[in-house]
Amino acid sequence: LRQNHPPLDAELSAFRKVAEDARTALEDIDLKIVHAGALLENLLSARQHAQSRLDDTKFLLHPIRSIPNELLTEIFHHCIPKTYNIQDPDVVDPHGAPWLLTRVCHRWRELAISSSRLW
Repeated sequence: LRQNHPPLDAELSAFRKVAEDARTALEDIDLKIVHAGALLENLLSARQHAQSRLDDTKFLLHPIRSIPNELLTEIFHHCIPKTYNIQDPDVVDPHGAPWLLTRVCHRWRELAISSSRLW
């Protein structure tokens, strides 16, 4: 095969058989690649779905969700700067506590707004 001489008549049928076997093997491999690609796509989709379920569950089971409202309100109170005075517009920081606490989630908003100690 690694020469420039033409094959002998006796070798032609053997070479044709090798070529046909190679074409068949390539077709088989290509088909397996297509199936493997489809399987990979299905596995990636299933993985993404499982990861989404895990993320949702971790969110629901996060320890912060089990802190009692009274303790969370106390923690909020300690977030307020010592110099905070709602009456002084130069001291009020809309990006800090207590304003920031109202933008975390619905529960924190309700707790922060209902806590007179923060305002």
